[in-house]
Amino acid sequence: MTNRIALIPAVFIKVLAQIGLLMLFSQLIRLTFFLIHASYFSVSSWQEYGMIVFYSLRFDLSSIFTINFVYIALTLLPFAIMNKKWVQYVLQSFFIISNSVAFIFDIADIGYFPYVRKRMTADVFHLIEKKSDFIDLLPNYLTKFWYVSLLILVVVTALIFFYKKYFKETQTQAFSFKHLGLYLLTMALSVIAIRGGLQLRPITLSNAVLTNKNENIPLIINTPFSILKTIESQPLQALHYFGDEELKTYYQPIKKFGNGSIRSHSMKKQNVVVILLESFGKAFTSLGGRQSYTPFLDSLMQQSMTFNHAFANAYRSADGIPAVLSSIPFFMNEAFPISPYATNKIDALPSLLKPYGYTSSFFHGGANGTMNFDTYCKNAGFDRYIGRNEYHNDNDYDGTWGIWDEPFLQFVVQQLNNEPQPFCSAVFTLSSHEPFALPPKYQQAPFAKWPGIHKGIAYSDMALRKFFEAAAQTDWFQNTLFVITADHHYLAYNDASQGYYNQGMGLFAIPILFYAPNDPLLKGVNDRLIQQIDIMPSVLDYLHVDKPFFSFGNSVFDTTASPFCFTSINDQYYMLQPPYLITANADRVNGFYHFENDSTLRHNLMANKDSLFVHSENKFHAFMQLLHACIIQNKQSYQTFSKP
Repeated sequence: MTNRIALIPAVFIKVLAQIGLLMLFSQLIRLTFFLIHASYFSVSSWQEYGMIVFYSLRFDLSSIFTINFVYIALTLLPFAIMNKKWVQYVLQSFFIISNSVAFIFDIADIGYFPYVRKRMTADVFHLIEKKSDFIDLLPNYLTKFWYVSLLILVVVTALIFFYKKYFKETQTQAFSFKHLGLYLLTMALSVIAIRGGLQLRPITLSNAVLTNKNENIPLIINTPFSILKTIESQPLQALHYFGDEELKTYYQPIKKFGNGSIRSHSMKKQNVVVILLESFGKAFTSLGGRQSYTPFLDSLMQQSMTFNHAFANAYRSADGIPAVLSSIPFFMNEAFPISPYATNKIDALPSLLKPYGYTSSFFHGGANGTMNFDTYCKNAGFDRYIGRNEYHNDNDYDGTWGIWDEPFLQFVVQQLNNEPQPFCSAVFTLSSHEPFALPPKYQQAPFAKWPGIHKGIAYSDMALRKFFEAAAQTDWFQNTLFVITADHHYLAYNDASQGYYNQGMGLFAIPILFYAPNDPLLKGVNDRLIQQIDIMPSVLDYLHVDKPFFSFGNSVFDTTASPFCFTSINDQYYMLQPPYLITANADRVNGFYHFENDSTLRHNLMANKDSLFVHSENKFHAFMQLLHACIIQNKQSYQTFSKP
């Protein structure tokens, strides 16, 4: 055996040992990731975790060989110049820096994962590009997740130590055909590792779905792999399940309400105020069937049309805002405002109401440009974007995200007092977002007795109460339709006690309520299924807008439309068509559940496919085809969709 090893040049042994070391570090990071976030995954034994490790090897090898391909190619060159000290120093620096950066992202995801429930993707660089956001958030991240910083220091130090102690000296032999043959073989094997095998196409994030349960995907893949694959992700591809005429039998994105569903025949130009509450998941309200932290919102529900089966279309703010205001569901790796399609012409509430004399404004107390909201608002037709810059008082800055909700919502009331009527305004709060910082005067009871998100929710609920108290004194209040919802649900950090709200559709459960002070029709609990993309058409239907427009959702007041809900997280899609739920990866259906009897998705009915399954699957494929076609072809408005 020793003689056989001796036939292999030392430089090849060195590279093989380095790959082994990197694989070991990756698994240690994965184990740490699992131990900290075990409640998020479906792993019942160490034997099952062993299978996770086995499946992960393919993804770890792919990312490690991708990151180190240039290093391997240069290090193994059969030329004497590779023995020079300056060359060795450059290669050493390249190896340590590139792999340290990869491990930093992999480890940093330990803290980031609970807030998005998936591995980081390339869109994390958009946050870094927004330097003010990144710098503001970094101190809180480093403080809360101090152990992440410590682990990064340990891993990077260990990487430097092992390289200098065991891998620094390399003697490359002079050119030989044996060395050349081994070099070409190694390069070929490296390419195979990068591709993840010899199959027709290189592996992607979706390949992880084929190996294990959906909820374990973030444990199987690693963060460098996720980032690399989303950096190189291709534009959307058109789907071809149905012909154009057959597709229309499933979905018609052009809506025209004519006589309206619940109002008189003539349009009443009511003001519209859409309030998006950061992280206000259904579980935190009285609708959640557990302790409520929203006494004011609960009381407002008693005076509103409150939807008991309401869902977000995504799990991030950058996806929730376009869903609510322009009826665009999340289904790409990138949020719509930062995607290649962000400049598509879209129909949105402000642009659709502008021909009727509406002025419009978008309020968010965060740094101007956060998550590209400013550019999205311009595309959506808002007249004004009002952020932290326009507030002009950083004494109320929370130190991380922006202006505290209480003073900012009072500022919104003052601004709306000067807004020409009718107006359409959107307000996005922020204090119920990590790190849940409260103004000094609210550091004591009752807020202090609640941990994390709970105190943030309670504070924002109090700020909402004061907003309505101030708004009720204005001349525009009685003639206003308020729509109150959340941008997305929030799973309390490492809290497995939320049960249904910790998985599947429960991750997207939010409150949605319509409140108009002078309308007795908008009262009571409504059991009709509603999603965020239904809000825009519902508002337009309620106002009795008679011009056609484009929407992926339906009006909840339109009894002729079949309700459905489409949402996505971690490359897994859910489509609820009561009483059944379809789950899929990309456009491949992998689950069929009777949701009304099995809301936690324990009993997959795929083995007993029947006509109901076929119908549900067809509707899912039709919706996916419609999404892809309209976004690829820039047909997200009545004008563009109607063109041949």
